[in-house]
Amino acid sequence: MWGPYGSDAVAGVVNIILRRDFDGAETRLLGGVGTAGEPAEVQLSQTLGRRWPGGGFILSYELRRRENLPSSARSYAADADLRALGGSDQRIPQAFPGNVLVTDPTTGALTPGFAIPGGQDGTHLSPGDFAAGAVNFQNQRQGVDILPKQTLNSVYLAAHQAVGARLELTADARFSQRRYRNRQPAPTGTLTVGRGNPYFVSPNGAASNRIAYSFANDLPTPLAYGTAETLALSIGADARLGRGWRAQGYAAFAQGIEEARGGGILNSIILNEALGNTPDNPATAYSPAADGYFNPFSGLPGANAALGGYIGSGFAFARGRDRVTSANLQADGPLLSLPGGAVKLALGVQARREAFQRRNTVYVTAAPMEISHLDLSRTVGAAFGELQVPIVGPGNARPGLARLEVSLSGRVEHYESFGTTANPKVGVLWSPADGLNLRATYGRAFRAPNLREVADPESYTPGLLAYGGGRVVTLTLSGGNPDLEPETARSWTLGFDLRPRGVPGLSLSATAFDVRFRNRIGQAVSANLANALQDPTLSSFVTRISPGTSAADLALIQGLLASPYVSGLAGTYPAEAYGAIVDNRYVNTASLRVRGIDVSAAYRFALGQDDVRLGAEASYMATYKQRLTPTSPVVERVNTMNFPVRFRSRVTADWTRGPLTLGAAFNYTVAYRDALGVRIGDQPTFDLQARWAGPRQGPLQGVALLLNVRNLFDRDPPFYDNTLGIGYDGAQGDPIGRFVSLQLTRAW
Repeated sequence: MWGPYGSDAVAGVVNIILRRDFDGAETRLLGGVGTAGEPAEVQLSQTLGRRWPGGGFILSYELRRRENLPSSARSYAADADLRALGGSDQRIPQAFPGNVLVTDPTTGALTPGFAIPGGQDGTHLSPGDFAAGAVNFQNQRQGVDILPKQTLNSVYLAAHQAVGARLELTADARFSQRRYRNRQPAPTGTLTVGRGNPYFVSPNGAASNRIAYSFANDLPTPLAYGTAETLALSIGADARLGRGWRAQGYAAFAQGIEEARGGGILNSIILNEALGNTPDNPATAYSPAADGYFNPFSGLPGANAALGGYIGSGFAFARGRDRVTSANLQADGPLLSLPGGAVKLALGVQARREAFQRRNTVYVTAAPMEISHLDLSRTVGAAFGELQVPIVGPGNARPGLARLEVSLSGRVEHYESFGTTANPKVGVLWSPADGLNLRATYGRAFRAPNLREVADPESYTPGLLAYGGGRVVTLTLSGGNPDLEPETARSWTLGFDLRPRGVPGLSLSATAFDVRFRNRIGQAVSANLANALQDPTLSSFVTRISPGTSAADLALIQGLLASPYVSGLAGTYPAEAYGAIVDNRYVNTASLRVRGIDVSAAYRFALGQDDVRLGAEASYMATYKQRLTPTSPVVERVNTMNFPVRFRSRVTADWTRGPLTLGAAFNYTVAYRDALGVRIGDQPTFDLQARWAGPRQGPLQGVALLLNVRNLFDRDPPFYDNTLGIGYDGAQGDPIGRFVSLQLTRAW
């Protein structure tokens, strides 16, 4: 009876109904692997349950583990030089051996001027040994993972018990924990090296030089690892009040805790000591007199490995916790009778408390430093109602008007920080004939920014972003925005459901939608961060700077770099090296209009002794028009990378004879284009499935086997000249390829 309203309505709601009880036991074992090598996956689940008169319970546990998928296992992700695949060389000049940078006289930017030669130990170089005009490049995909290693543990417990004839008590608990570990790209940076370094030699006679450098051969592979835990508890009661009325009340608690850790980060204080830029700091464990200096001029891998434990001793730790506690009460039942049926009314109220905590700690200096600590909460109250009016029903149906029903609903919410909002919804259901339903809805929706979007800690991250044929050192600003306004939407839907009596087993359905968003909340740049400097639609979020030629720009970037919010994850770059600042904090984008249609069809029929099921689902996105700011143009985003594709579909066919079922599926995603307008090919894939169910009696009773083959022909994702150095779009393409799994189920 209830649809999505209020803060849930804009993004949409998916209702998942879990089992309330189960009688017996069921064990499942699954093993699978990508046939091109990695990643292997295993899954174990055990379910226990019992039913008794008036009640029951279910307890289920699942363990799922997937190994990592390294870049080296896929040719299109192993090397950032994508020319062999028809793309560009996306390698970076922060390399080993490094490159001595010079100032471009026209732009003021630092660019490679001399390549440090390889195959030498950096102790006997002369100015003439440097390769003028040459550039060393680094494959930043070396040693990293495409997909992380992860382990998931989850537990579900539910129980219900009737108390008398009119009252039922319910309770459930859900807990899950996901652990992951991911190998990250090696740290890079622009090093300032002068005469304080015993290995210093300048190819152009300068007293100091800047060197674009990669620590890939000096430090262990950086690791990002962490956990994500979720806990949900609820207890409720369902009471039959008489005269068809029912009341439900429940209290719920939900919590999510995320912890993320990163190791192998450059310790900037020790690095500057090791380069000879600063005197020995007694607060650190490193001493250049005892441990030696860092040699950035070496062309031999591992020459500085002995210093890696000091230089790469930085780490980062972040912990966030979200909590929602709510109390809910609603009642529904018939209000009065009309010729078309009973008018039904539903009313409800809700009170909830939202809380958000976050703590960020970094260690890229002499001691750990807490850069942010947030502890926020707010209270939200809501009331909602729905009136269902059957104007025409079985009692007064006529030709062409078998059923006509109108529903009126609404929700009022009050936020401590955003005030009160009211959002209505109207729905019409018309059946001109038995088996055919035509439906339409109109509604308004509202979503207040969550606490994370409002107050997520600021973070300033140095990095390299593509621009033209090169890369620019860029400082990306991320974090919450306390000035965010609520997000609103107006939506129309129109659809039909057809189940013709003359063709048993056939069902057709279609829904067209048109949604207009205002003040859409999001990180506008994140959709195309890698190309933010060359995407004209993001120009209002990009500030181009030239610290080498502008004192104002130098002061601006120095002020940002002096902030405690600067992350050390991307390495060390001097202020003069920066060419841009990108604002990727949460904002209200001006508007968004989304239009499209979803269709589905299913047909089940008997063919002799066999059972055949055919199905098809498709989605067509007609419009995804976005305006990022009030003064920016409206841009059509559909069929553009990082936005919805125009068309996708899935067609299935299943054949069953006795205990054996064979199934096949065809999946198709239409071709689309990247941010520069270059075509990314379509994605057709096939899946196969075979299931065997054991007999009802005998030693194989309750046994079932399921063989699944995903991406049968091992089709690679379509090529995309990705500035990240991988040859596919990670948002749409699946790098696993053909994946074969076998599942054994035993019911006890």
